[in-house]
Amino acid sequence: MVPIDSSTPLPERARSTIWENVLRHFKDAVIVLDKQSTIVFFNQAAEELTRTPRAKVLGHHSRDAFPDSPILTQMVERTQSTKQSETRGEETLRIRQRDIPARVTCVPIWDDVGEVDGHAIVVQDLSYQKTLEESARRNESLARLGTLVAGMAHEIRNPLAGIKGAAQLLAKKLPDDRSLSEYTEVISSETDRLSALVEDLLHLGVPPKPTLSRINIHAVLQRALTLLAPEEKQKKIVLACHFDPSLPDIMADQNQLEQVFLNLIKNAFDAMAEIAPEARRLILQTKMETDYHILRKPEGPSSYLRVEVNDAGPGIEPEALSRIFEPFYTTKARGTGLGLAIAQRIVSDHHGSMRAFAVEPNGTSVWVSLPIQKDIRHDV
Repeated sequence: MVPIDSSTPLPERARSTIWENVLRHFKDAVIVLDKQSTIVFFNQAAEELTRTPRAKVLGHHSRDAFPDSPILTQMVERTQSTKQSETRGEETLRIRQRDIPARVTCVPIWDDVGEVDGHAIVVQDLSYQKTLEESARRNESLARLGTLVAGMAHEIRNPLAGIKGAAQLLAKKLPDDRSLSEYTEVISSETDRLSALVEDLLHLGVPPKPTLSRINIHAVLQRALTLLAPEEKQKKIVLACHFDPSLPDIMADQNQLEQVFLNLIKNAFDAMAEIAPEARRLILQTKMETDYHILRKPEGPSSYLRVEVNDAGPGIEPEALSRIFEPFYTTKARGTGLGLAIAQRIVSDHHGSMRAFAVEPNGTSVWVSLPIQKDIRHDV
């Protein structure tokens, strides 16, 4: 590329082309409006953020392009009136039925004679940062809880073994009376349930470090589906898999990820237990992650793949949706509230993220995003 000599005036069209190229490759969404608030420029980041091609918005009023986010039009109107830039530190934009946390700036564009010739809106998507903050907060809570829980779990495990052993000995010495043997069976089964809970607490408190190897995410999902096939058949679940065959391998712990997806798929089965059998539908989908297009770490992975687990159940209330990854929080009658907390911890240990969404008109969608290392991505 020939260096630009700032001392030599450039033709107007050349200057315009240079700035358009700069803005087109900007990592934040940039939307340029003329005096009538008509959209005249819409960069690639804006297309990705809004999931709308520029051809559908160019020439339209900002109000028509973003009907569910009046804050953008309001900022433009205030900037027109005050001729001053305006920045909102964090706003929730409603775009295509998604709530997107964003930092929004609206600046006036001045012409050569000092008149406002239009406006530029810059939207910085904060989704990734918010996800990291929430993940860090949960992990901090788990770390504080983990020390206490791990100590208690070790102390509880030994008495449980003694209780189960005593129940088994008692069962052998009791007379052949079915009514009495039922009591010892209850003691043994409930002891097993408590032991399983203790093991979950140990994993939550002191999780094993991932043993990383090169794996294919679809092989992990197929393994989980094979293990759950009997339950799928029993509950008459209609399964649909939409897998992207072009996805590269990732570096991950296969057993731990298998545990994550076993938990998510089984939760989806349970969520649909009370709806009509003909409506029980589970959709598994894999794709390249597009929600994290704003933040790129030069020293780390620059791309993510995403696994979506979508059920057609009754859905989750907003309050519950915001808490489902918290330890001991559950909406099940006999749930421990540890399965999703452990799954989230495993995904976080893989430098990924897990999010849950309500699906219209009903159902729940859980997204698991996992990083793709550059060297693996380029080998594929």
